[in-house]
This record gives sequence, structure tokens and C-alpha cells, in this order.
Amino acid sequence: MRDRDQWTQALRDFTAQTGGKLHLLFNNAGIGTSGHFPDVPPAEADRLIDINFRGVMNGVYAALPYLKGTSGAAIVNTGSASGFYGSAGLSVYSATKFAVRALTEALDVELMPYGIKVRDIMPGFIDTPLLNATPHGQNESARQRVQAVGMEFTPVEQVAQTVWDAAHGDRVHSPIGKTARRLAFASRFFPGKLRREMMKMGGLGRH
Repeated sequence: MRDRDQWTQALRDFTAQTGGKLHLLFNNAGIGTSGHFPDVPPAEADRLIDINFRGVMNGVYAALPYLKGTSGAAIVNTGSASGFYGSAGLSVYSATKFAVRALTEALDVELMPYGIKVRDIMPGFIDTPLLNATPHGQNESARQRVQAVGMEFTPVEQVAQTVWDAAHGDRVHSPIGKTARRLAFASRFFPGKLRREMMKMGGLGRH
């Protein structure tokens, strides 16, 4: 994801089988490192930024020549519910997802003259092995912390359907799951209340 030459080669190989066409770039670059900011080593923060944001940006750069030559093309970036409001314990991760959200919004306008849609999905906690990791400075896995506060896990199949719908629909952002929809609503209409909730959650798992 961080290597532009690898992106270029991968898409060159793929489009060699499609006559140079690329109908959809599903830009699913991301890792889920978490932990309170002072506990996350700077090198790990750099890696998070490189993969979660630069990886997405590199994918767009590499795909653009093929997308421009394909009628009805679309880009779907993987964002996160953490892109609606900065999440304690996920500060750098959350910042990268804000960046993905901003890039999506800007590119949707910039690439419109080429007929390219740009969308993102913004899920809550997807039920994958990433949740089994233990955040820096804590002794509980991300899965245990999510369960402790009563949040839901979104099945991978639901995410896949949302990607398809996003690529063919008109919404720029697609929240997935109850938690994501709640954060989207609260960040818009009740940011003060949401901040207080985030402050409560910020101390979970610090032992």
C-alpha cells in the first residue's frame, strides 16, 4: 500500500486482463493500531499514516489513468465511523480516517468531469481478526473493549453490500451499523454530548 510502484504494477497486471478498463477501485487500505497517543511509538504512528492515508492516496494516483478511460467508473474508499468525531484511544487512526473522508469529498467534485464517482464507507467495528489485537498500553483486546461498552460488530457481508451500493448510488458517505449512524447524527447535531461520551470511553481499558 505504501509503495507506489507496487500499486502501479498491480493495476497494470489487472487491467491487462480487462482491456485497460477499471470500473471500480475499492480502496481498502488500512490497519487498526490503537492506544492512547503517548503510548503509541512514533514509528507505529508513521506506519498507520502511511498505510491508512498514503495507501489510499497512492491507490487513486495509480488507478486514475484506467478510471478515466472507463465509462461509469467509481472509487470507494474505506473510511471509518472514527472519521465523524475524533475517537479517544484511536487518535492517529481517527485522524487518518478524517483525511480519507476529506479526500473523498474533494475528489468526488474534482473527478466529476471525468464521470468518476468517489465514495467512502464509514463502518463501526467490523467483525474481523483486527479486533483481537491488544492496543498499546492496555491489557484488553479491542474486541473486549467494544463488548464492554455494548457496541455491535458489523458482519463482513454487510460491508460488502454497502460497497456495492455506494459505487452505484449517490451518497458520498455511507455509515455502516448502528454505532456509525449514531456517531454521524450526533457529530452533526449534538457534538457537545458526543464529546462527553468520548471522554467516558477514553478511560476504558487503561489499567
